[in-house]
Amino acid sequence: MRSFHLMVYFRWTTFAMLAFVFFNTMNVNAQDDSITFPYVINSENTSGPMPNGYHYEMWKQNPGTVKMTVPNDEAKFEVEWRNIQNFVARVGLKFDETQTHDEIGTFTADVAFQKGQISGGLAYFGIYGWTVDPLVEFYVMEDWQEWRPRAGDQSGHQGKGTINVDGANYDVVTRQMRGQPSIKGDATDFPQVFSIRQNTRSSGSISISEHFKKWESLGIKLGNLYEVKIKVESYSGSNGGSGSCKVTQGKILVNGMIPTSTKPFSVDFSGGRRNLTGLTSTNGTYTLISLTGQKISSISSDLSQPPVFPMNNIAPGIYLLQSKVNGVTVQTRQWVVK
Repeated sequence: MRSFHLMVYFRWTTFAMLAFVFFNTMNVNAQDDSITFPYVINSENTSGPMPNGYHYEMWKQNPGTVKMTVPNDEAKFEVEWRNIQNFVARVGLKFDETQTHDEIGTFTADVAFQKGQISGGLAYFGIYGWTVDPLVEFYVMEDWQEWRPRAGDQSGHQGKGTINVDGANYDVVTRQMRGQPSIKGDATDFPQVFSIRQNTRSSGSISISEHFKKWESLGIKLGNLYEVKIKVESYSGSNGGSGSCKVTQGKILVNGMIPTSTKPFSVDFSGGRRNLTGLTSTNGTYTLISLTGQKISSISSDLSQPPVFPMNNIAPGIYLLQSKVNGVTVQTRQWVVK
């Protein structure tokens, strides 16, 4: 990661201010400054970062309608669908495709799904993601509706065995997809990998890395991570699937933490200004955003020079400090100002 120096001025009042800087180690895309949270997605294929450090993504096929609401509360979200063919709604961690799961750390999740009435198609609930090099689509299915992949069915699913994770048995099933939509194009070939819980559940803790390791012990090769997210998906071959689901508890953790909220750094204000490490580039912008997505203040700066960001009128609270080059977010920092 490149480095820059950010010079921040603080004005002393009758109380001492404290700030903690949290470094975002994930690669994130540019965020539209007009987006506010809760963010409502209506039948649109879209994705982007959230102020709390997680990432949302919606993908759907026509016909039908899907409404996804992302509140920026951990990795929680809710989704309603009507007369759909297929959609995948998910919130969690997004990566830059340069590291494998074991290079990043140990993945776990805490989830709870509250299903509404579902009709006219299947539905999957659990953990979802992709790797690249090789391209692999993976599922940890904690619950399902109407139909689940089974070894030997007409869709070409192959059984790889049974694994035990978190005290429960999961059937491991793979399927080779040919000429299908993926994160790398609309007509690609790639395998799908499923861990399917034999005794379904609507909530609990999931040792995601244990699934990764046990898949690899079965000869299933994974690549560099694109994402690890909490997912709700539904499919209807008759284009008539309808239903709803709320993710009422949602966390994806790496080494027991959300990667964007790591070691706190205490700021010394005695000198009136403080040098903070970060990124280096040329012209860019710094934007201070509230955790509801509201833009508080923005400045343009040559990132090769230490910019000055005025904090005189900033109220105590939690903020997102976003650095952009050519409109693309290159780093995001979370601030707690007391």
